[in-house]
Amino acid sequence: MKKQVGGLAAAAVLAIGLGAAATAGATPTTIHAGVVGDVRIDPNDASVAYVTGRYICQGGDESHLWVSVKQASGGRPDPALRGEGSSQVANAWVQAHPIPGEDFSCDGEWHTQTFTVDTQEQGFGELGEGQAWVQFCLFGGDSQFASAQRFAAVR
Repeated sequence: MKKQVGGLAAAAVLAIGLGAAATAGATPTTIHAGVVGDVRIDPNDASVAYVTGRYICQGGDESHLWVSVKQASGGRPDPALRGEGSSQVANAWVQAHPIPGEDFSCDGEWHTQTFTVDTQEQGFGELGEGQAWVQFCLFGGDSQFASAQRFAAVR
């Protein structure tokens, strides 16, 4: 019986070791997105702003990033901005869809990067000082998804 248990323990250790060796060279599937600091309004055009995000992902050109800033009238943190279709209740909405490989890198490394959001694609209005609902949504390869959504100061 002792030999059998010892043999099973050795087999388990071997299996764990082989499993670790097999995954040692594997590509991790880590994805994370976060908003860093405040939204900064362009001093020459209030329909343009800058959002800094910190992220990590994999997927290269299969990746997709969406950065959005929605602000209610008066710059107050209106909870209605959190909902689906909230651009209908916003006083201003600026956004961007940065191009993978050109505007951002989904290469398995951490990046802290500032993105320009505006009304060029779709959006309206001008941001003012106060609060706004910021969405930083990242789609990596292999159906990975991470997002940071929060009210942030607009300056």
